[in-house]
Amino acid sequence: MTIIRRTLLLLVMAMVASSAMAQGGPPAAPQGTARITGTIARVDGRPIPNATIRWVRWEGGRGTQGSGRAEADGKFILDRLVAGSYQITAQSEGFVTSDYGQTVAGQPGKRIDVIDGQVFEHADVVLQKTSAIEGQLLDEFGDPVPGATVQLAQVQFVAGKTRLMPAPGQAPQPSDDRGHYRVSGLAPGDYYVMVLSGAFAVPETSAGFAPTFYPGTATPTDAKSVHLVAGQDVLDVGFALTPATMRSVRGVTLAADGTPTSAMVLLAQTSGGDVRAMILARGQSAPDGSFEFRSVPEGSYVVQAFGRPEGGGSVATSPFAAAQLTVAGNTPEVRLSVRPGSIARGRFVFEGDGSALKPSMLLLSGAPTEFLTSPLIGGGPPRNTILDDWTFEVRDMIGLRVVRASIAAPGWFVKSVVVAGQDVTDTGIDFRRGDVSDIEITLTQKQSSITGTVTDGDTPSREYSVLVFAEDAAKWAFPSRFVALARPAPADGSFRAAGLPAAAYLVVALSLVTTADMQDPVFLQSMRGQATRVVLNEGDTKAVALRIIKR
Repeated sequence: MTIIRRTLLLLVMAMVASSAMAQGGPPAAPQGTARITGTIARVDGRPIPNATIRWVRWEGGRGTQGSGRAEADGKFILDRLVAGSYQITAQSEGFVTSDYGQTVAGQPGKRIDVIDGQVFEHADVVLQKTSAIEGQLLDEFGDPVPGATVQLAQVQFVAGKTRLMPAPGQAPQPSDDRGHYRVSGLAPGDYYVMVLSGAFAVPETSAGFAPTFYPGTATPTDAKSVHLVAGQDVLDVGFALTPATMRSVRGVTLAADGTPTSAMVLLAQTSGGDVRAMILARGQSAPDGSFEFRSVPEGSYVVQAFGRPEGGGSVATSPFAAAQLTVAGNTPEVRLSVRPGSIARGRFVFEGDGSALKPSMLLLSGAPTEFLTSPLIGGGPPRNTILDDWTFEVRDMIGLRVVRASIAAPGWFVKSVVVAGQDVTDTGIDFRRGDVSDIEITLTQKQSSITGTVTDGDTPSREYSVLVFAEDAAKWAFPSRFVALARPAPADGSFRAAGLPAAAYLVVALSLVTTADMQDPVFLQSMRGQATRVVLNEGDTKAVALRIIKR
């Protein structure tokens, strides 16, 4: 399978904004004196009236958001803006939501930097028409299958692997009485058609089929994608579903003291020892802790339970349990003892003068590296306590996690995360056995960076993306600090990739790079022969001159 969509961010802009704003929602937008104006139009130049304009002002990895609306002629004005770096997004019914500076789906947009009193003009956004996929679903005898749930997925690099994740903004829908389905409102890109029945259908059906992927396989890694071009529908995406013997999965959820407790329960199919397609059956255990999933196809699964969130918080604070099982002729009852997540304790160490930093400027989180013992769903950042002496305590840490810090102060980066003398910055911390103490997180201002210019032939270019990735493929593992994407600066068209750890890097300028490309080891490998090698020591800044490669 080919990685086709942008992430981080199972996942990336939306996930970052959600994580940054999860506590108490987005802050009220302060008022300033800057202004951004532009026009929302179709590909052919015709204006799109009344389009919704959304903006996020980014500062130190955290965002403040607001919105506006275009006039009948497609023009918009965002005024009384505070100086800062803005992301502008436009959306309208029947068109693909797009950011300023984004020319194709999956490509990161451009930030707009404004100072007090500045008017930034021509923040124009072009919206493409949406597309659709349709076809007919058949059983093994060639007869139509009505009422099967159709869900679209796209490949994302999540928790260390490529996985089929539900396409954003697309609710599952049933096939009609002729087995026909149609999913519309789609952006250009590659999609995977998944058909669900039994416990995984919405609503639950008893049809005897395994989750089946186009062109008719029950194995996620054998699925084939459907490619969509803007404004063009793809018809006749029909296939036969895979028949399966259906069983029931029964169990009980228990509190840490062994007494029955009610909990949310999730069931996910596994393939090759991991969750490769995010297909979830959801249930709720009764007050006596009992639960049952009916009409589950035979196969391998992981079942997870989430108790009542502590203090009425998000699911991130829920007591948790997970177990793997094989569903066959005589599936034993599953017993899940939900327990609070582990606690990470440690301290921050600074390289450089950290006197201007305050504990409120930092937020620690843990990115899961697998889904067998880590929750299949998230619920915001874990509960942080960072004291004035720079010791910290982070609750709700579950499974294998790579610790990351969001720092609301420019120029500061995480240099290392060390536990008991072992560097675990990129390998992660195992919280499955309980609390982990003596974690030392070093923050530094000794950033390494790569700067430069890009030409298109002999002409300076301002329409490009620069991909920077470590020469050592072992450093590409999720979530990598050794892969970065840089865009041209508005002022002079130069680029700068900052905050890189010391390493040997490969640098290449391309006409198009998506976030998904950054996460795709196959794509990174294909760029080796066309990239420029740069060796960075700690604190280095190296300059390169690149020529754009057209894709």
